[in-house]
Amino acid sequence: MNLLAGPVDIRTNFFSSHPNAQIPFTSPGNLVTRLVPNIMVAAGVIFFFYIVWGGWDIVIGAGSGGNPTSMQKAWKKLTFGLIGFLIVVGSFFILQIIESLTGIKIINPPII
Repeated sequence: MNLLAGPVDIRTNFFSSHPNAQIPFTSPGNLVTRLVPNIMVAAGVIFFFYIVWGGWDIVIGAGSGGNPTSMQKAWKKLTFGLIGFLIVVGSFFILQIIESLTGIKIINPPII
């Protein structure tokens, strides 16, 4: 039996013990397509708060005499937050380009 040859029905393979299981994912690709936008939003929110936290540490560090090590940590926090946020935004645009080239909906999948 070759399982790689055809689509995998997640409902019957993993959730067949519960008769009322409502799983809208019929393939691993569909599951990933549904998760990617949510993960990107969560990552964007996390990096946004990380940027705010780094900015807050810079303001507090400057007001408390300007300890060089705390200021350096705050600047690193702000820098890493900005880099992470740019990576998330860049990956969103890369996915948009892939969608337009292939015609496959990744960010806004069709409702099943």
